[in-house]
Amino acid sequence: MNLNKIYTVFKVIRFTIILYLFLLSTCFYQNRIVQINETRLLMGTVVEITVLDTSEVAAKTAITDAFDEISRISAVFYEGNPKSPIYAFNHRTQNEIVMPSEVLGLVERSMDISKKMDGAFDITVGGLLPLYRFKGDSLVPPNQKDIQAVLPFVGFNHLVINFAENILSCNNRKTQIGTGAVAKGYAVDRAIELLNSRGVKGAIINAGGDLRVLPRMDGKRWRVGIQHPRNRGEMLDVLEICNGAITTSGDYEKFFMYQEKRIHHILDPKTGLPADSCQSVTIIAPKAELADALATGMFVLGITKGMEFIQQFPEVEAMWIRTDGKRFETSGFGKYYADK
Repeated sequence: MNLNKIYTVFKVIRFTIILYLFLLSTCFYQNRIVQINETRLLMGTVVEITVLDTSEVAAKTAITDAFDEISRISAVFYEGNPKSPIYAFNHRTQNEIVMPSEVLGLVERSMDISKKMDGAFDITVGGLLPLYRFKGDSLVPPNQKDIQAVLPFVGFNHLVINFAENILSCNNRKTQIGTGAVAKGYAVDRAIELLNSRGVKGAIINAGGDLRVLPRMDGKRWRVGIQHPRNRGEMLDVLEICNGAITTSGDYEKFFMYQEKRIHHILDPKTGLPADSCQSVTIIAPKAELADALATGMFVLGITKGMEFIQQFPEVEAMWIRTDGKRFETSGFGKYYADK
């Protein structure tokens, strides 16, 4: 099968990344490697999996199993699913609730990022999101009174984990959690790890812009196009990556304009308002879960504080597009540009 096909994948719900996967190969590899691609709607977005392998049957089986894993994780972490632990916590009638260890693990890792980012990333912002409507007619932002009523219950410090008894407790019954900023990345990581365990010869998974790749057998890099935050359908840059994850958070997909101001879904947990210092933030990291959380938090932190914070993660690179369109990058980001 010809591997010189270009894939373009658009981020569907939040944070758009356009993927251009230039699958270049010699005739030798063309004769031995098959490329299998499948797309499904999961976790409220389009999930695409591409696998390169020497066996078509093995590739298809691995893809099916990877989708099954993503579907399982979706059921566990989707707060709108009445059977999910997240739904149970958000509708609790007492201050503590027994949770699966998998959920507690993700909550703990999220809280760790929150502490390091001084709350710029916070899963308890889930209590604020219902105040914002991004569909329908006559869209308006919530009034300050409604925001102020919720803010006292936003903050990771409200949560306490007891791993010995698998309990997540909270000092009130109004704090809610939403794992949307990390659950997709976590699902991508789990699915990629499954594909890796099957010995595939290269793979890429994109879940609505949360992207992670496995190295190709021929040693070539995957090429990934980054969406321009103001010109829909136009690429800002093309990056090359061999192994790891790329995620972009932006204010350009889930938003509406109100009195000449852009109202979007990336909220500052401390104010309850849309963060307003950036158009987009792109993160390159070893894992999608980390890239997912950092992209959101860095968007809220802004460039100056973000540049300081990123020093804690030497394996991570970042690019900010400021509200005026000016670009700022970490020192190692440039090595990922294509043809450079």
